Amino acid sequence: MVLGPGTPAEAFPWPSLDYEFVMRLRRGLYDQTLEEAITPGTANLTLSHLRGIIRTMYRMGFVSQETHSLTYPRELKPIPGSRVSRGDMLRPADERALRAAALDLDGYRGAMLDAAIVLAIGCGLRREEVATVTLDQLQPGLVSIIGKGSKEREIPTDEKMDEVLNDWLKERARHRPKHETVFCSPWRPDRSLSAWSFWTLVREAAHAAFGGGEACSDECRCIKVVSGPHDFRRTFASRLLEQGFDIREVQTLMGHALTETTARYDKRSKDVLFAKRRNTTVLATI
Repeated sequence: MVLGPGTPAEAFPWPSLDYEFVMRLRRGLYDQTLEEAITPGTANLTLSHLRGIIRTMYRMGFVSQETHSLTYPRELKPIPGSRVSRGDMLRPADERALRAAALDLDGYRGAMLDAAIVLAIGCGLRREEVATVTLDQLQPGLVSIIGKGSKEREIPTDEKMDEVLNDWLKERARHRPKHETVFCSPWRPDRSLSAWSFWTLVREAAHAAFGGGEACSDECRCIKVVSGPHDFRRTFASRLLEQGFDIREVQTLMGHALTETTARYDKRSKDVLFAKRRNTTVLATI
């Protein structure tokens, strides 16, 4: 999570573990709870294991008292939990602001992230699906996705999506990557985009669009507007439901086994729902 995907644990010089490393790990865990990839309980259990590693190294004389102080709750705070469902759908204005911030990223990253966001929102993809989609799966008007459990599903695209994706594919061709994935690593175009790198790019663009000039924190506005790439999937489901798709149709497009799972992605405004109910007569006319 901190050193990059595929890094073996033994590659990290554990006795040099410092405050920066611990805070980066905590932030990574917190971000995963926002995406509902893990629960706050799992995140805090991981932090508990980390405290145990630090205490053991301190007893063995491998780290200083300063490093040992990271085991204190006031230094390494627990991840906050909530019973409220996390994440939300993006308003159209927020989507436009996020995409504008994405396009402002330097080099090829701007066009790439914009295309990745468009694909994620327009097809309701998970971040792993965005990272692993290949050129042969991306056809004009259609995307074939290998999702959870190696289940394949096809999702139509529209003309606006195809325009953005084609712009990125032209940019991609200039770098001549040898891999077959649609998106590239943000640092090395000869490597494929990872799900974690996609997350990092989205957080960077979100903070640029909504976070102001200060460093990002747990209370930053950018997290309230875009908690992570999974909000794109929530946006996809909610907008389809807003425009009259029934939940079974949305379930099919999202690749869910159960409609109950799809229902959790419905982030339409309760105010709109309540107004619709008030304007509908349920009781029989007397």
